[in-house]
Parts: sequence; structure tokens; C-alpha cells
Amino acid sequence: MTFRSILTHFDIDAAPEKRATFALALADRFDAELLCTSAASPILLQETGLGFFSITDTLREEIKAIDARQRDLHERIMQNAPFRNHLEWRAMIADPTSFVTEQARCADLIILYHCDKGQACDYRRTIDPGTILLTAGRPVLFPSMSMTPLKAQIIVVAWKDTKEARRAVADAMPLLKRAHEVVVLAIPERETDQPYDLGDVVHYLAQHGVQGRCVVEPRQPRDIGTTIADIASEVGADLIVAGGYGHSRFREWIFGGITRSLLRNSSINLFLSN
Repeated sequence: MTFRSILTHFDIDAAPEKRATFALALADRFDAELLCTSAASPILLQETGLGFFSITDTLREEIKAIDARQRDLHERIMQNAPFRNHLEWRAMIADPTSFVTEQARCADLIILYHCDKGQACDYRRTIDPGTILLTAGRPVLFPSMSMTPLKAQIIVVAWKDTKEARRAVADAMPLLKRAHEVVVLAIPERETDQPYDLGDVVHYLAQHGVQGRCVVEPRQPRDIGTTIADIASEVGADLIVAGGYGHSRFREWIFGGITRSLLRNSSINLFLSN
């Protein structure tokens, strides 16, 4: 069980070097192919009085600018690639979220990044992580803002007995099997909740050669996502594995509260499955 193909996306308005280094290091670790994508869409076509759409000079210039930026990204990424035979580049003038979701058919794992500081999260030029996580059918790894190479020697599994958490544990098995320590953490959402039967989870991990230990943490005044991140920091973990929760509202995919809280804490790597 391993990752044979990894997909990552490069926003056209973000510097690619740290992102490329992170993705290449993980691909190298698993001897995986790395599919690098980039997509952005221009402003909408303008409608004429006859009901047809015309390409304006502004639109042409924006398409040219996107194409030039993607060529520059490709060149800069290849300068950082130590093994070009394992890297593929795909760029398109298209909606970035839809493009990445389509390309997910090629990958075992998707790596997405937080917006850079000062970068506008314009979904014509960057991805919508909620839509990708909740519709692509693949696990998503969100690197920390520091984007230091992932060690994953100590991993915290944020456990809740749901299909999303079960999927996350199974999807993350290539990383869990290489870890030195795995902490299965449960935090009851209400004081009246009974502790989850974590013994079954630890036994499941052991069947795959993963040695885990259980921790049940009482509910704290702060939100659960912050508590999970704090405990991960206390045990020295650099990766949290969790279910990614969300729902559709007004044709948009919206993250659930715990998932949103974990994503806001960008100091630790986050592996999510839906």
C-alpha cells in the first residue's frame, strides 16, 4: 500500500518554489509520479446585443497573461525538479477547481496549499479547497504554511466514528505505516457522550503493522479543532489525519466547523478524506 501518483496544483499568483519542494520531497519519498497542474480562467465573455458572446481585447490580453504565467511557473518548477522523468505538467485556461477535480482521476493523493499571505483568494485564479475535498473522491493533504518537508514520524489521528474518519485512516495508511508513533485521539463533543471504542481502531491499525495508542481528551472550552491542533503540537506530531466534513449550500460546498477550524490552524500539516 503506497502512493503511486500524487497531484498538486500551482496557483498562478503564488510563488511555486516552496510548494514544488514540498510536493517533490513527498513524491520522492514514495517513488511516486508527480502531476503538477495549473489553471486559471479569465473574465467572463461579454454578451452582445444579439445574444452572442464576443472575445474582447481585454479577454485576449488576460488569456495571454495567464498563458505566460503558466509557462513561467513550469520553467521555475522544472528548475527545482531533481527527477524530471517522474514529473508531468498540465496547464489549461479553465476553472481551476473544476480542472483539479477532473485531474484527480490520475492520482492517489492531492496536495493543496493555503493561499499565500496577501494573496487574494479569487476562485478564477485559485482553487476552492472545499469543493475539491468534498467532490474529487481523493484524500487531500494541506501542508503547513511553513511548507517544510513532511516527516510524519508522529501522527495524530483525529477520530470520530464516522465514514469520513474511517476513510481518512484507510487513505493515510501509506503514511501511518511509516510513522514511529500514531496517536488515536477522540474528543467527545458533549460531556454526556460515551468515549469512542478506540480499541477497535488501534486493532485495525495493528493489523496493518501500525502501532497506535489511544487518547481520550475531555472537551475543552476552546473549539475541538484547536484542541486537536494543540495536542498534536504537545506530542510532537507534524501531521493530523482527520475526516473532512462539509455540506452543499447555495451550490457551494461548505466545510463543517471542526474541519474549518483545523484548516485555519495552518501551523501543522493536515490530511483529510471525505
